[in-house]
Amino acid sequence: MTAAALLVEARRTGRRLPGLDPALLPGDERAAYAVQDAVIRLLGADVAGWKVGAASPEALPSAAPLLAPLVRPSPAAFAVAPDSLRGVEAELALSLARDLPLRSTPYGEDEAWDAVAAVHVAVELLDSRYLDRDRLPPAAALADNLSNGGFAFGPPIAGGRSIDFRTARASLSIDGREAKSAVGGNPAGHPSRLLAWLANHAASRGRPLKAGDIVTTGSHTGLTIAPPCARVVAVFAGLGEAVLSLAAP
Repeated sequence: MTAAALLVEARRTGRRLPGLDPALLPGDERAAYAVQDAVIRLLGADVAGWKVGAASPEALPSAAPLLAPLVRPSPAAFAVAPDSLRGVEAELALSLARDLPLRSTPYGEDEAWDAVAAVHVAVELLDSRYLDRDRLPPAAALADNLSNGGFAFGPPIAGGRSIDFRTARASLSIDGREAKSAVGGNPAGHPSRLLAWLANHAASRGRPLKAGDIVTTGSHTGLTIAPPCARVVAVFAGLGEAVLSLAAP
């Protein structure tokens, strides 16, 4: 079987993979993105948006599609197996006002940012298809859609495009208790650079960004492991909140 077929089987059965045969491991980012595309084809899933992030304002971003069945408005509930990763993160996401189709001239930051319709508080659920993703090379996690397992986004933030993303105050609560908080916790900096990179990247893959797409721009609180059946709330001070609940399968 191919790496994509194994990942799809893990999604459908809930049986996580101990790893991938060395011959099936993607050797670089380009190969990992090809696996992402193959997974989408095998699932026959629509893409509702993307996750994109970077380790610093200068680092090369990486991205993965958000599959439509896993993207829901807040409050949202997702069925999660007891042995799943159950990682949760507080994020700020963008919704797009217009298409950004493939073209010969790359999109710049100002033009990409001008396509943003709204900003939303969000919670991402991470759920790897591997038993232990940390034992595998980074390209394996990239091939697995960067471990996305669900995504809940709140209502549009009034004046959201003008907020200072680099000083945003974020907190993540689990079952009513604060688990993480941070000020300016997203290492990528302002998301305009990420969005411009993603617009060019997605178009080059034949999956250009479209009006209505959701783009989430990385964690502000870092990864937190939630217990089974937890209620997770992300709050950005003065901006809003999003709620994601874990339910038994």
